[in-house]
Amino acid sequence: MNKEYVMVMVKIVLLSVIAAVILGALYIPTQAQLKVYQEEQKQLSLKIVNPDADHFEPVKSGEETLYYLAFDAGNNLIGYCFFHDQPGSQGTITLAGGVDTGYTVTGVKIMAHSETPGLGAKITEESFTGQFPGVAEDDLMLSKDGGAIDAITGATVSSVAVIDGLHAAMNEIKANE
Repeated sequence: MNKEYVMVMVKIVLLSVIAAVILGALYIPTQAQLKVYQEEQKQLSLKIVNPDADHFEPVKSGEETLYYLAFDAGNNLIGYCFFHDQPGSQGTITLAGGVDTGYTVTGVKIMAHSETPGLGAKITEESFTGQFPGVAEDDLMLSKDGGAIDAITGATVSSVAVIDGLHAAMNEIKANE
């Protein structure tokens, strides 16, 4: 083997090791910052989906948070908030939701999705999510089925997924009350 060839290989390996060490060193503090940011976003979302709440307390099963209790300034329970993953048309829809103690929706926020741009992605728009506050659990279905929610034209599956996600989260709360 040529000595020059060996030297080039040593330099490439050395540069690769240095790059890996730098990336590893940056990864750990970045992950910590990312977790702080994600928790801040969760807290902001809780306030959006239950704007009358003063503070929230998590209900846990082991390390997992199942949902949050929402309290007013007088420390009275006024509702529940949750994060739920629901299968949509193109992938998982992660939503934040809030309901009062009678299971009337107080708010909905789509946290993440992979729905079709221009169609299913409209689940994030106020014209869709704005329909939910004030809707009782029994009316939480599409208007074509006698409910209070108008589906997004061309994205019925995504619309139904959000509704189904809300129902699933409410059922989980009821099962753990």
